[in-house]
Amino acid sequence: MAEVTGPPTPGLHWVEIGQDCLRLRVDTQLYQEEAIFRTCYIFTDRCYLFLRSEAPNELIVEFRLKKHAADLGRIVGDFGNELIDQRVRLELSRETRAIRELIVTQAFSEADFDAGA
Repeated sequence: MAEVTGPPTPGLHWVEIGQDCLRLRVDTQLYQEEAIFRTCYIFTDRCYLFLRSEAPNELIVEFRLKKHAADLGRIVGDFGNELIDQRVRLELSRETRAIRELIVTQAFSEADFDAGA
C-alpha cells in the first residue's frame, strides 16, 4: 500500500496523517451516527473505511486507499461535504415526516384494491 505523507490536501489541517491512512475525527454531537454511517456507506467504493471511538461524542473515521492512484485527501474532503449533505437530508426527513405520512394515508384511503379482483 502507498504511504500517505505530507498534508493531505491544502486546507484540511484537521485531518490526521497515519501510517498508510488519513484519520478524521467526527463530532457525534454535530453529526448523528446515522448520518456518519450513511456517508461511510457512500464512500465504500472509493476507499476502505474503519471506524472507532476513543472519546465520548467522537468517532474516528480512518481512510485507507483501495487503489494507488486515488487522492485520499480529496476523498476525505468529499467525505466532509457528504456528511453535511446527509445531516441535512435526515433533518428534512424528520421535518417532513408528518406530511409524507398524511399523503400516503390519503393515497391508500382512496385506493380501490378490489378493482383488479
